[in-house]
Amino acid sequence: MYMKNRSRDEILMEILSGLDEPESRTAIMYKSRLSYAQLQFYHKYLLEKKLIREEDRRWVSTDKGKAFLKASLAASQILNDDSSG
Repeated sequence: MYMKNRSRDEILMEILSGLDEPESRTAIMYKSRLSYAQLQFYHKYLLEKKLIREEDRRWVSTDKGKAFLKASLAASQILNDDSSG
């Protein structure tokens, strides 16, 4: 099965899209198809950028994280829209 490399933003969007409810590291790692090392990198990055916070060892999206996800999805939709001409 062919799998293209994902950009950092695509991975961030994938992680944040699964955080409507608090999620464990393990669940995020499997849902986002990340290695443990990648998960650690993104955990640190998301915390530094204040896109997530932790509650009882579970990740939760912040308002800033939700805004980032919404803007990223809108941008992705615009870029992938084939009907513009």
